[in-house]
Amino acid sequence: MSTAESSDSAVAELRERLATLSEALVEMRNQNRLLSMKVERVDATAARSAQGLDQFETALGVLADRMAENTGPPAATDAPPSTPGPTAAAVIAPADAGVDQIDMEVLLDWVIGNVGEWAQRKLPRSATSTANGAICWCSQWYEHPEAVTVLWSLRRAWLEAVVQPGAAMATYFRDFFYPLFNTLTNSVGPFYACTPDNHDPDAKFVPIIPATSRR
Repeated sequence: MSTAESSDSAVAELRERLATLSEALVEMRNQNRLLSMKVERVDATAARSAQGLDQFETALGVLADRMAENTGPPAATDAPPSTPGPTAAAVIAPADAGVDQIDMEVLLDWVIGNVGEWAQRKLPRSATSTANGAICWCSQWYEHPEAVTVLWSLRRAWLEAVVQPGAAMATYFRDFFYPLFNTLTNSVGPFYACTPDNHDPDAKFVPIIPATSRR
């Protein structure tokens, strides 16, 4: 092979490598853009979940106040006073006790490692079919507040079990992972309107106010 032919071959090989690197760079940019979009959505979901937890805590406080109002003074008896049991106010955590805040970045890593890259399940073959045992799942699970809360609770149970000896992990799977995961992914779970490839942003939430009262 002449020197000119060797040079042409080297140039052609270099061009092919440059084209491959260019394609890889474009793919990396697309992945980075997609990841940025997902992070923004995760943050939005975390904010909605935190707001829901605040509302739930407020509702518990109102319920405790009502229970305290409806509880009259104890009737006078000759019997010696017994040790009082916990009241509704005592059950509710004080405001300065701290709340387990959902960290979406931590949860995302946990779901990837302990569900996405670990669990093997039948997925629906079409957008409308969950037959033959196919589960309901949404790749944008972080857009579903219910799923976020359930998966966070699973992670908390996993953290407790993974450091315990003996049958702790088996108990975690039996009592927590499989029951909650199966409930989360069945046809009446939060992913009922989604598929692994498509998220339905218009999926309905459970109504908490009768339609006749919405005025």
